[in-house]
Amino acid sequence: MKPESSTPATEDPLYRRVGDDLLQRIQAGEFPVGSVMPRELDLARQLGVSRVTLRQALQILEKGGVVSRVRRVGTRVIAAAPAATYVQRMDGIEAILRLAGQTAMRIDRISTEAHADWPELQDLPCSTGYWMRIEGARHMQGQQALSTWTTVFVDNRHAGIAPFLQGEVDAVYPLIEQVYGLAVHGLRHRIRACALPPEAARVLGLPAGSPALEVCAWLHAQDGTLIEYVRSLHDPAVISIELFSTRST
Repeated sequence: MKPESSTPATEDPLYRRVGDDLLQRIQAGEFPVGSVMPRELDLARQLGVSRVTLRQALQILEKGGVVSRVRRVGTRVIAAAPAATYVQRMDGIEAILRLAGQTAMRIDRISTEAHADWPELQDLPCSTGYWMRIEGARHMQGQQALSTWTTVFVDNRHAGIAPFLQGEVDAVYPLIEQVYGLAVHGLRHRIRACALPPEAARVLGLPAGSPALEVCAWLHAQDGTLIEYVRSLHDPAVISIELFSTRST
């Protein structure tokens, strides 16, 4: 494995590369289905990465149904390939943001617009008067079929992330966090059914007008600054949403 770095790069993040490496080892039989993988400390040393990076990689494999992690038991291999579907849990900010690690976004188009013809953006503050619009398709880790068409709007004052928007990225907001030091503190979601517009349908390989799951999200920093607005059109056969809540005592 390559040395770790906190600098954004155009190649896949290290933890994703570690996850891919572990998946290849599982499929090659080094860690057969039913076996328990080495302890985190030992495995991290073997791979030459930190335990934090290893845990991020194992989380991807766990969410993909490849491994099961049980305290005092370890990480057991339960499948040789990731699941073809993903359930997005909405029971906390970490779980919500996890979709960015479980899927990868292919950057297809970047443009700068003086204003966006989207009702959700009309009343949002924009310090420069321009938006950076980023569009692309997502696929599940370990899968080639595309699951989601995503459009992200970012205040153009954060256009410094543009050089890192090449190939595939986990998401846009981590780049803003790293380059500008703005951490996601709060999210607002809107979920509804919709019909796939022609372009999104073409990219996802579905008929235009097919039913889709539209998820819009507004990501804010602690001071209320908008980090990004994102609209995702999910193929409901691949991506689903699970809400979980408890009643306070």
